[in-house]
Amino acid sequence: MMFDDDDDGVEPQFDAVDEYYFEVTKEELVCFSILPFQFDENDKVGDCDSEKKVYLRGVMDKSPCLVHKQVVAWRVGLDCEQPNISVLSTEGKWIKLLNPWKCYKHELARSILITVQMLHFVRRQHRYKRNLWDRLWDHLNAVFIKLGIKPAIDDLRKHYPLIKLFLERDKAFMKLKILDRFIGDITKTMEEPRASGTKLQFTSSDEPRERNNGTNSEYDDDDVNDDSDYNEHSNSDDDTNNDDGADALCALCDDGGNLLSCIGQCKRSFHPRKEDGKESKCKTLGYTSAQLKEMDSYLCKNCEYKQHQCFKCGELEPSAEPNAKVFKCNNPTCGHFYHPECVAKLLEPDDSDGSCELAKRIMAGMPFPCPVHWCFECGRMEDRTQRAMQFAVCRRCPKSYHRECLPREISFETNGKDIQQRAWKLSGIVMIYCLDHKICKATGNAERGHVKFPHTPKITEVGDLSKEEGKMVGKWKRSIDHCSKKSTMVLNRLPR
Repeated sequence: MMFDDDDDGVEPQFDAVDEYYFEVTKEELVCFSILPFQFDENDKVGDCDSEKKVYLRGVMDKSPCLVHKQVVAWRVGLDCEQPNISVLSTEGKWIKLLNPWKCYKHELARSILITVQMLHFVRRQHRYKRNLWDRLWDHLNAVFIKLGIKPAIDDLRKHYPLIKLFLERDKAFMKLKILDRFIGDITKTMEEPRASGTKLQFTSSDEPRERNNGTNSEYDDDDVNDDSDYNEHSNSDDDTNNDDGADALCALCDDGGNLLSCIGQCKRSFHPRKEDGKESKCKTLGYTSAQLKEMDSYLCKNCEYKQHQCFKCGELEPSAEPNAKVFKCNNPTCGHFYHPECVAKLLEPDDSDGSCELAKRIMAGMPFPCPVHWCFECGRMEDRTQRAMQFAVCRRCPKSYHRECLPREISFETNGKDIQQRAWKLSGIVMIYCLDHKICKATGNAERGHVKFPHTPKITEVGDLSKEEGKMVGKWKRSIDHCSKKSTMVLNRLPR
């Protein structure tokens, strides 16, 4: 059962929403922090940062009904045991937010939830100023480590206008020099132009630089630069992709070189000619040089016929509405498709009821980020500013690992007969085959044949067959030879 703003029936009464997320369209999720913030009842609701309407979606508290409600503002209460976040509906009613949907929490709401938790802790602990900064990070780590999230200083920097608002209007914050210094450092850093070749001194490490007191961590700045494939001058969001978002490795053989990129949703690339795939023993697309010269762009058969494979089970299914059975990850750089049941089990592995409900929502059109964008071991996202937190991505299944989380069995070298090479550094990335895949001795890759193209019918013109009789062999040629010349019915009945 689902409740929507457009329903003609009586609106169910509810004050709280669980498993929530926010969207402007069915394909675009947004953080609720783009809504105007209402500090107190005297504040007027301003304009939203987004020109589009923002909708709250989720499940009613203690009810199976789904919620789809337009909202116009948000606020937070800090005078209770836990911070209370609420959003204001267009009818003027405040709705309390309970637990965010897991993927939404990791992908979009991470930094604002950490900032709100920081404000709540400081608001309640402001009288005990001794070691407040250290105790704050101990508290944040204790709250979010269970959720697979490591709070970072950048999470707070993203919402410094909100922190500054509390510093200016809340009496408890006005007396805290630590936040005053924090706001001043951010403002100064944001306003000062960067010198050529330098970086802003922001860090996404597990703890702020101020707390390290100048000591080196396990992965310090020197360690980031010890590998030319991972340096601070790389500003790409995903170095496995080209500027147009296409994969920089062949989807058939997982090697680079001269590639032909699909302009469709799959974002894959392929070796187009046999000579392009000789080195990697790739099957290739089989085009000739003349055919390539005539191409303005390339659209693979999967994208042309709207049939894509589930990246979990490998089954080829329709991907176009209204008969779609596989759905695309909403990450703009990702070209993976999934069955709702397959991706729901990956996102909610420990909750069978939750995965079933999630599958229904995805089937109904809810956008989702796939598990490729989280570390399979620790559940955290990638941080390309730190070498240890950069991703090694499996080429055959939705598993990614931070470099520091890679299992020891996934080796960059072959160690006799016991350990096979499963990891390579290619074009600024680490590609791996996880332990779920066998390595083929002939190619050194995981077993191929994993790519499935739709079967396309071959159309043959009848007129051409009749004119080129000499090229026909077998029973069809013999039947035509014995045919009466007075009748052409046999030719017209030849199969197309």
